[in-house]
Amino acid sequence: MLAAIGFAPKAAILDTQRPVFTVGLPLLTTTSYTELWLSPTPVHYGKHASITYSENGTVLFGHLLLEEADFPDFRIASQTAYQHVFALLQQAGYPCLLRMWNYFPAIVTPQGEFNRYQTFCLGRQDALNEWGNFDYAPPAATAIGTQQAGLQVYFIAGKSAGMQLENPRQTSAFLYPRQYGPVSPAFSRATVKDWGQGKHIYISGTTSIVGHETLHIGKPLLQLEETLRNLEALLSHGDATLGMPARQVRDLTQLKVYLHDATCLPEIQERLTAYLAAATLSQPTVLYLQGDVCRSDLMVEVEGIYTSSSGNSGNV
Repeated sequence: MLAAIGFAPKAAILDTQRPVFTVGLPLLTTTSYTELWLSPTPVHYGKHASITYSENGTVLFGHLLLEEADFPDFRIASQTAYQHVFALLQQAGYPCLLRMWNYFPAIVTPQGEFNRYQTFCLGRQDALNEWGNFDYAPPAATAIGTQQAGLQVYFIAGKSAGMQLENPRQTSAFLYPRQYGPVSPAFSRATVKDWGQGKHIYISGTTSIVGHETLHIGKPLLQLEETLRNLEALLSHGDATLGMPARQVRDLTQLKVYLHDATCLPEIQERLTAYLAAATLSQPTVLYLQGDVCRSDLMVEVEGIYTSSSGNSGNV
């Protein structure tokens, strides 16, 4: 086992020796769920600074949970988290980040000159400036707001790089104009990784943004529709340029749907269930989680993954 991930109202480290933890986001449609990342070869577990990690000679999976109260401000907390990540990757020999998940409270709340997501991006960029060339190969990533304290980050890294994939319908996040913050977000729309025995696809949190502008403000169902169009465009573009094991959303292994307002769940779930029903093979597992998107006018975010196995396991 590389990692075991649960979902609950409060983030928690469940094993101090291995990446076994809960993400601080409540499930909206089921009482419990465990996401497993499995390895076909023996796994070594270790600790570095704030990070508990696992690795099998090919892939490294890491997790950290920091308390903001331990730092002078949130920017320094974010910078420290990423400094720990980059230091581990250099030390352990896995220099290529493939996928990042970032969760922290009050994501769009103003904090000084900027909101907390913009402050997080500043802290991440501070670490990038210190550690060098990561900004030339940004991984797929998600940043979602929680309702409880703590900066939680987990990630997948490899010894060799994946292939970054951008969406022709959307401005690349690292090229966003300055109106969205003092530094651009450092992530790609997706990463495709060939592990030798099959490709994985890691799709970043995707929303109702076309170009760089939010569409369908105040209309969650229409935002879901636009998000699905973005995901289909991304996969179609990736298939044309890279060759993909999943060519449409219905082919993916898992989807996570983040909802700002839980009362939107019935209409969102009904529409997505109907959309996925046309799958010719097994449908992706769908998790509905209550979490805040990084723009206050966005109500729905969807991320996806394709692995070489079905259900709730990823084999790497």
